[in-house]
Amino acid sequence: MKTANKIIEIFLFINPLEMVSYNMEKIVTEFSKERDEKVQVRFVPVVNFRTVSKHLADQNIKGASIEMRNEIYSTAYEICLAFEAAAMQGKKAGRTFLMAIQEAILAKKFPLTKELILNTAVNCGLDLEMFEEDWHSEFSKEDFLTDQKLARDMGIEASPACVIYNGREASYGCLIETHFTKQLLHGISNVDITDSHTIQDIQKQYNFDFI
Repeated sequence: MKTANKIIEIFLFINPLEMVSYNMEKIVTEFSKERDEKVQVRFVPVVNFRTVSKHLADQNIKGASIEMRNEIYSTAYEICLAFEAAAMQGKKAGRTFLMAIQEAILAKKFPLTKELILNTAVNCGLDLEMFEEDWHSEFSKEDFLTDQKLARDMGIEASPACVIYNGREASYGCLIETHFTKQLLHGISNVDITDSHTIQDIQKQYNFDFI
């Protein structure tokens, strides 16, 4: 039974082209299923030329041309717009679609094509006609820009990054900018971070910042 008087809210900032982001998405998804409280999860893709540079560095690619950088950005942008379109049919549907696309291109090494995106939408149970209509719509583009602004407002400079709010009355959000585990998420969720007297003790036990 869900705990009615408490909600855990998680913002997971990700790069859709990074395997580490995909793995963190799986951890957050599993965590949300293990809690008694209601857990609200929001995946926030972050794509800019800084994340492109990080992607190139992670892939040990040096001296990348402008054309290569633009191609990586465009690929990530296409995924983001498709994710925003899928999310218009429900936040959970959007997360399911995004992870399915990531599994295809990151784990199975399929090239990103229009056919792959549409087939994934069908396999995820999306209304295909609605999805195609929303994919490159102004609404999807505006939602993408809203996500980028949210990342900037929260001071997110790298991905993956996780911000977790522990309860409706939480005065602080916990920002985790390193790889994390379900155990860390459970640990943060099990303490009362609204009590200022416990903040220093919590920070000694768990690796995160308050925002």
